[in-house]
Amino acid sequence: MKQIIFLLSFLLLSACAQPAANPDWIAGEPGSYSAGRYLIGRGQGEMIGIARDRARADLAKIFAVQIREQSSDQLIWQQGGEGLQGLQASITRDVQAWTSQVIEGVRIAETWRAETGGDYHALAVLDRLQAGNRLRQRINRLDEETAENIALAGGKETLPEQIAAARAALLAQLKRQHEQQLLTIVDITGSGISAKYQPAELKADFDRLLDRWQIAPQVVQDDLGGLQELLAGALGNAGVLHRATAAAADFLLIGELNSEEFKAGGWYWQRGVLQLSLQQRNSGRIFGSHQWSFKVSSRRQEALAIRARSRLSELLERELLEVLTGFGAVEVDAR
Repeated sequence: MKQIIFLLSFLLLSACAQPAANPDWIAGEPGSYSAGRYLIGRGQGEMIGIARDRARADLAKIFAVQIREQSSDQLIWQQGGEGLQGLQASITRDVQAWTSQVIEGVRIAETWRAETGGDYHALAVLDRLQAGNRLRQRINRLDEETAENIALAGGKETLPEQIAAARAALLAQLKRQHEQQLLTIVDITGSGISAKYQPAELKADFDRLLDRWQIAPQVVQDDLGGLQELLAGALGNAGVLHRATAAAADFLLIGELNSEEFKAGGWYWQRGVLQLSLQQRNSGRIFGSHQWSFKVSSRRQEALAIRARSRLSELLERELLEVLTGFGAVEVDAR
């Protein structure tokens, strides 16, 4: 009997002396978080907070490629020229924000550290079903938004309102493309929701409306000089039909440039504000206004105006089309 008790005690002590086995998720698939139900990320670090952050980052890498500009989107925008840079940037910002919202569903499911010390390990998981439901709701809302704006673009609204609606429909579907790509990652079947609209067709509709837009720049104040030429060039780069005289255009791009020059710290400075408003020539209706602030400096006073005009040219080339095509979305009363 004593021999049996001794043997049992020996086996028990031997078992206690064995180091605890690593969790299955350290190097393999976690049994409690199957690939069919969860996306996972792993992290390791000398502190538990670092391990958790790295686990979240590891999972986020799965989505990282989806927030980059896609080649198909680039082709659509390149066909419209450089004036669409601002619109493309707005898509990228929205996609980044929504991708971050999707990743907010990530949680740290487990952490582990060997009894003997060493690095901490963390497991981050994202529930495929929950994330997929959020993405499907987002896609359905974008499709509804697209349908509403297509109806507005083909309705009896004024041309700026039609253009704004056509742009909104196009942007909604370009955003939808990214949501669909995220959904194909989250959905275990790799499928999403079939597209009802084609961005290329929406872009063609947008371009046709843009081709009908005839705008003439009208400068009411120009403290810097050369604003008329800047606006004319920016309209051409944006793909809008520019008219040299107000009488030949349906709409006026009213420009007001206020600026001042001063000297400080041995440098010459020029700062100011450019305000543009879109006005229907016959009715006098104002569709919207937008302001840009600028500030340039130079050691040479004679270089200030050149630098200021260059800065304004860059701003207009990058942002004018986005601003113009957004004016029709909100009506501003004429004063």
